[in-house]
Amino acid sequence: MLVACGADDIKHSKTDHWDVSLQRSTGSYGIVYIGDETKISDFKYDVSGTNISQQGSALSEHPTPFNMSGTVTDSEKNSDPIQFVISWNNRIESVTFQ
Repeated sequence: MLVACGADDIKHSKTDHWDVSLQRSTGSYGIVYIGDETKISDFKYDVSGTNISQQGSALSEHPTPFNMSGTVTDSEKNSDPIQFVISWNNRIESVTFQ
């Protein structure tokens, strides 16, 4: 697990296979696959934190490059850590934004 720190309001955190960004003031996030697999299947993610619990998925098979974006509800009201847990192709990785 990597912990993100950054300038401005947009923070990035990378795992071996994913680059995740979060802009806490708007809740906007992006999840970008940076690994070397050619297909992503059974993609799911969970976003959690104090008073935050959201999920998303793209269960069909997708070629790479692959990305997903959306909005974390009420992230601007919360200064506690927000965690993204990403699963795909029978793998799991996570990032935490402080």
